[in-house]
Amino acid sequence: MELTRQRSPSLKRILDVQIFHDIRFWIVLFFIIRLYGITFPPLEIGHNWRQADGLMIARNFYEIDSNLFYPRVDLAGEKTGIVGSEFPILNYLLYIAYSIFGYEDWYGRLIVLIFSSFGAFYFHKLIRRYFGESTAFNSTILLLVSLWFSYSRKTMPDVFAASLCFFSLYNAVQYLESGKKLQLLLFFIFGALACLAKILAATILTVLIFPMLSSHILVQRKIVLSVFSFLILAGVYWWYFVWVPYLNTTYGFPQHFFMGMSFTEGVAQIREHWPLVLKRFYSTPFKYVGFIAFLTAILLSIRKKCWLPLGIFATPFIAFLVLLTKTGAFVIGDHYYLLTVIPCMAFITGYGLTLISKKFIVVIVLTIVGTESLAAQIYDFRLRQPFMALDGLEAIMDNLSGRSDLIAINSETHSPTAMYFAHRRGWGATNAELSDSTFLNTIKSNGCKYVVVIKKLYGNLDLEYPTIHDSEYFKIYDLTSKGNAK
Repeated sequence: MELTRQRSPSLKRILDVQIFHDIRFWIVLFFIIRLYGITFPPLEIGHNWRQADGLMIARNFYEIDSNLFYPRVDLAGEKTGIVGSEFPILNYLLYIAYSIFGYEDWYGRLIVLIFSSFGAFYFHKLIRRYFGESTAFNSTILLLVSLWFSYSRKTMPDVFAASLCFFSLYNAVQYLESGKKLQLLLFFIFGALACLAKILAATILTVLIFPMLSSHILVQRKIVLSVFSFLILAGVYWWYFVWVPYLNTTYGFPQHFFMGMSFTEGVAQIREHWPLVLKRFYSTPFKYVGFIAFLTAILLSIRKKCWLPLGIFATPFIAFLVLLTKTGAFVIGDHYYLLTVIPCMAFITGYGLTLISKKFIVVIVLTIVGTESLAAQIYDFRLRQPFMALDGLEAIMDNLSGRSDLIAINSETHSPTAMYFAHRRGWGATNAELSDSTFLNTIKSNGCKYVVVIKKLYGNLDLEYPTIHDSEYFKIYDLTSKGNAK
């Protein structure tokens, strides 16, 4: 009996295995797990439209014009499709990949996954540098199991931009301490690209205020870093508040990119829907147990007067709340807005866990939080009908029309998913719009040749034009044949 007891590995001995304490093991493990379905088309139920939009811009760089400053979409009807958007650095990386390897939309997933994995590594390095290995390890594990788990393999700029911020931050603090110009340059390049790719990511860089206030840093370095930070801010201002309006006005498609609303409107919407907005914070980043751990960590930190970690959490968190006001109640439906605030929440939660003396409890908390959060995201790794049917739409259209033919698709207003998979240009319109003879005649006069009805996604539609395709998922009308719209 004694021999058996000695040979049986205890939980403590398992937990003491060195590799489990190495964050590189967990980053690589999560990288491998998220490779599942990496080649799937961007048809997850959650925000396939955001991915299709970015992929559409990347494909147009590849097929039409590679000018980085003129992103274009396929939903502008007979217009060029050039439109103001987030700075398309991620889309341009995709264009480069297409130019080397040929067109495959899943390259976007892989690029974001690679950058997010390096981002998690530098997130860990930053925290370990100032708060020790335990805080860094706990915080990075929480980041890996958070909403980042599923969104770090989507072709979207949020996690990508935040990851660039971590590398930028790391080089900023390195420059402040060493004065090396290369690190200043890396801070500037990656910080600028991050903030241009996603304005909300800029909130992560606000933690630089703490080393800037340190008396141990040379004043000259603080001034230089401030100048380069101002240049980043100026670049972001120019892109979003000068260039984007110019593109929208010049090329006549201002409806596509949401530039936010006034603070007054945003506050009014948030006040009206505050229970649902609040729910986003306690149900989305780490789910419910994770949010309890987050609140507990804040309370423990206050009780023990840990003002520095609280300040490092609160600064980007408050900055995020201010910018989030510009989106109003959109956060209720678009929970990806929270992706750039999760790192500071993961940090303070990870720090709070180090204040618990019994490490076994910390392991249990991380395990429960991880299990609940990951279980809530598994659905995002499956593709379901009727969305999967869209993957065959291009082949159907190729048998009926040329690539240059303009089409209309019944869909949510300005949703690019169906048009992206049709690999055509034209109009996305609601059933009500397509049933309106005035609207239908207008787009027909502007060159629209076909109407695609996606029956099981957006509802069936009967038009007084010849039907040239009718299947379980699609009905396609030919507007070039004789006939009158209703």
